[in-house]
Amino acid sequence: LPRRQKPRHEKDLYTPRWVRYTGQMKQGYCQSCQPVGKWLQLKNSAYWYHMQFFHGISSVSGQPFVPPLEKRINKDSEHMEGLCHQCLQFVPICNTKRRNNVLWYRHAHKV
Repeated sequence: LPRRQKPRHEKDLYTPRWVRYTGQMKQGYCQSCQPVGKWLQLKNSAYWYHMQFFHGISSVSGQPFVPPLEKRINKDSEHMEGLCHQCLQFVPICNTKRRNNVLWYRHAHKV
């Protein structure tokens, strides 16, 4: 049976509000997936990876990663690039074929 889990703080978007099972089988419910949520394993980092790189929510702060300060298209690489608020460099956000933000989220996770 699923059970409630308390967030770490009031604005925590990362911690699953619902969990089920225990041990290796323990799963967290992603309420950000719409229209119907999704259960993901916690022990194998599936939930962590999903929240960080699909929804762009930091496991450390529980908040969305800071969006790029500015965006541009790199004509050579065909990447959309974003200006990082931390390192102040343009880094890839996505390419023209895949319009997701995984590349940006990976960079944001490191800085």
